[in-house]
This record gives sequence, structure tokens and C-alpha cells, in this order.
Amino acid sequence: MHPPHPTPDDQAAITQAGLRAEQRVLAALSQLPAPWQFFHAVEWRTLNAYGEAVGEADVVVFHPNQGVVVIEVKAGAVSVRGGDWHYASGVPMKWSPFEQARRNRYALEQKLAQRLGAEDAGRLLVTHAVWLPEVVWQGPLPGTEPPSRAFLLDRTSLAAPEAALLKLLREACASPTPWTRAHQNALKVLLAPDCQQLVPLAVDIEDAVGQLCTATEQQMQVLRLLRTQPRLLVEGGAGTGKTVLACALAREHATQGKRVLLTCFNKTLAQHLALCLADAPGVQVLAFHELARALATEAGLPYRVPSDAADWGVFFREQSPELLLQAAELLGPRFDTLVVDEAADFAPTWWVALEALGAAQFSWYCFYDLRQTLFLAAQTWVPPFSAAPLVLDANLRNTRPIGELALKLAGRSEVATYRVNEGLAPRVQVCADFAAMADQLKALLRELLGVQAIKPEQVVVLSLYKHTNAASRWAQGLQDVAVSTDMAQPTTGKVRVGTVQGFKGMEADVVILAGLDPHALTHPEVLYVGASRARAALYVLTLAGVLDGAGPPSIATRTT
Repeated sequence: MHPPHPTPDDQAAITQAGLRAEQRVLAALSQLPAPWQFFHAVEWRTLNAYGEAVGEADVVVFHPNQGVVVIEVKAGAVSVRGGDWHYASGVPMKWSPFEQARRNRYALEQKLAQRLGAEDAGRLLVTHAVWLPEVVWQGPLPGTEPPSRAFLLDRTSLAAPEAALLKLLREACASPTPWTRAHQNALKVLLAPDCQQLVPLAVDIEDAVGQLCTATEQQMQVLRLLRTQPRLLVEGGAGTGKTVLACALAREHATQGKRVLLTCFNKTLAQHLALCLADAPGVQVLAFHELARALATEAGLPYRVPSDAADWGVFFREQSPELLLQAAELLGPRFDTLVVDEAADFAPTWWVALEALGAAQFSWYCFYDLRQTLFLAAQTWVPPFSAAPLVLDANLRNTRPIGELALKLAGRSEVATYRVNEGLAPRVQVCADFAAMADQLKALLRELLGVQAIKPEQVVVLSLYKHTNAASRWAQGLQDVAVSTDMAQPTTGKVRVGTVQGFKGMEADVVILAGLDPHALTHPEVLYVGASRARAALYVLTLAGVLDGAGPPSIATRTT
């Protein structure tokens, strides 16, 4: 006899089976001709008299002349006994699939009414159904829902999804009101909000950025797996969406009432993440050493950074985490969930201090890329717990031309998958000296901000060393533009300028990698990180002998 509620193993099996079932449905829906559209894993949040309600619709299907169907997908064989639905294993479902679909439908109707007005939205057809893609339903309908057999799709519907959906919609309403352009735009904002968050770009990079902003199915599957696993290692190269997933996971745990810590190595990245999660009060975002400083101070422990720069390495590598551990022992556990980004830069002893902050049975998630270990040797890295890493292999940040050049700069020849295969070829400019590089930088910025109509806040200039260093004479090329050293967030009308190390974990539409001299050859990992910050356009300004042959001949030019 099964327990009244699924065990963690039951839930994991149910989740995996559900993903397979949804893939069957999505494969069938991909056969639909225009103007059909479908959206997968649509999340929603509403507020009512009892507080916040959160849910997710497995699939939403739309036809502008018919209407919307909100579909709940269930895997494998199911049974209905006494009005209660059960999985094939006998584990009872918390709600019937029709109840889930109806709940998601009402949430969508409420959101549409808020955007269009109750009267206008009330004329549009929104209905719900259940799809059992792995069984052929036989026998009577389960209770009073569905109203007819058309609203219960099964394996037979996979072969002819359009006919099944049209029958369903016609039974829901014989003469539906067509959706106007305004109606369709309102629905698109609700079902695919990412496409509304794009920063306007010049024509030559607009398409690439638009495609990069579209979430992949791999991301959705990873997020679902993260929801079911209390501890997980997630490994992926630059641009595979690790930081996006880390933020989404932190936000989701906070909405569940959990105390969440999101930490990373880079202080600037932590500032950026804190801004992104400013509306999630249950999440505390701090870079690791800032966390150590804050808790040590709270515990009454002295946190004194040595005045001698030669002693900084030992302090930040060993003494700072030791102070964090002491503070945790004095203050006690305080987090239900730990999320670590840039985990490859965390030393093994740091994990001990972080673990001391976790409450009983806390969840722990680490996101890392061993190719981006700027502050710790990759071969010495040890994860905080034993687990087979979940590997992300689809690059969602860089277009293929940019991603391939970044790998080449790192001396790697691996084959990668890219969300966008086309795009602007990176431009590598070989300069005779830093004076010529300054002239080239000035001309490039004039071109981008003038002829190409790129906004200054879309551009980031990165180098291995601070542009204020006396040796960084190339920085004279910045004299004609307003600049900002606040790398955590763009400033309207200003070009951001900083180091590759300080911009690690972040991204920009246009990146200019400047000031490369022969010393850069000893830091291929820094070149990789710098180049991979660019989403749609990359420009590399280098002295001779550094990147010779790195770029295609058509884009590598020289100035004297």
C-alpha cells in the first residue's frame, strides 16, 4: 500500500515521467501549421484574499481565430477511483488534472482581464483540457469533468493534433470572437514575457539578441529538475544560463518562505544579482568575502584586511573564511537554501564555512565552469558534496561566431551547441602600439555610437588591467565618450569600462576587449572570459603577436 503522499523517490520518478510525456505532446504540437502557436511550462502568480497563488501550466495552445486551450499533461497510465485520480504506481494526485488545468485557466483569464479589461477579455475564448499522451482512454468519462470526450486528449490525438484541438474549441464555443492584434499582444506578454524585455538595438544585431533572449527547452528541464532535487551541481560553459537559473531558483525558494543565500566570488556580480532580486525579500545576495565581513562584524569578530597587499592572498583565501566559520558557530544556522554561482573559484575550505550557515536539511546548489577559474587553479577545485553534475551544453549568451572565437582564445577546440548560429563576425584589430590602439578605440566608439546607432549603455570596454593604470595608454581613446565604472548595472548614456575579472559572470550586447599585450598569452582563461561576455558583437584590440591567427582573415586588420 502506498503512503498518502508521494515519497521523494516517487516524486522524482513522477517528474521525469512528466517531462517525457510533455515532450511527446510538444513533438505533436510542432506539426501544427500557422497561425497556431503553443507555449510550454507557463508560470503564473496571482494575488487573492488569501494571499499569493503560484502555478504552472504544462502547455498553452493558441489560435487567433479560435481561442486558447490550457492543457495539463499527465504521464503513463492513470486511474480514477471514487473521484480521486491516481498515478500508475498508485500514488494519489494532489489534484485531479482537470482541476489543475481549470486553476491555470482561471489564472490566465484573470491576467488577461487585468490587461484588457473584464468586458473585453470576457468575449475571448479560454478553455482547458487534459492530455494523456501515453494511453488510449477507454470507458466512461471521469465524473462531471470533462463536459465531453473532446476535452480529454489521449495517445490517439498525437497523430492529428489540429483536428483534436479544433473539435475541442468548437465544442467550447461554436462562434468564437477572433483575437485582435491588441488581444494577441496582451497574450504574448503574458505567455512569453522575455520577448518584451529586449533592449532596443541597432538593426545589425537586433535579430541575434532577440533569439538569444528566448529560453531553451534545456533551461526549462533543468529548472524543473532543480525544483525536485535538494542538492545539485550544475556545470556549464560561458553563456549556458547558469546565473539565470541560479537567480530563478533563489527567487522560487524565497516565494516558498525559505531563507535563501545567493553568493558568488565576484563582488560586482553580487551587486548585479542583488539588483535583479531586489523584489525577492527572502533572498540575501552577497559576494563570499562580503558575507564573511558582514557576519563576522555581526558576531563581534574583528575583520581587518591587512594593509600590506602581500598579505591579502592569505587573508582572503584562509583567514576570511575562518572568520566566517567562527561567526556561523556563534550566530547559528540561518539559511534554508544555499545557491553558489561562480563556484569554481571557491576553495575547498570555504565550503565548510558555508555549510555551517545551513539550517537542518538545507538545500544546496552550485553552478560552475572550470574554464572560468580566474582565482583558483582548476585542477585543485573540489565540489562541496559528492554528486554527478548536471551538464549544460547549449550556449544561450553568445552567437556562434563569438563563442567559437572565445574558445579559440582559450586554446580549446571542443564542439559546442549555440542557440544562435548566425551573427556578426568578431573584429580583431591588430595595433602597432597603444597609441594606435587609442586611435582605433576612438574611431570604433564613434562608429558604434554614431553610424551604428548603438546606445552607450549597451557597450562595455574590458581589459586585463584597469584603464586608469599609467601603462594603459590605449584608454586615451575613451576621451570623447562618457564612461562609467559601475559594472553592476548600465548607466544611460555612458559606456561601462572595467576589467575582465570584475565583469566575470555578467554580459553585454557589445564588448570591446582592449589593451591586449603579449602578457595576455599567459592568461588564456581571462581571454576566454572576456570574449564570452559579448552577446551579439565583439571587438578585440590587440598588439601584434598576441592573437595572430585567432580570428578569420577577413576580420583581422592592422593599424600602424
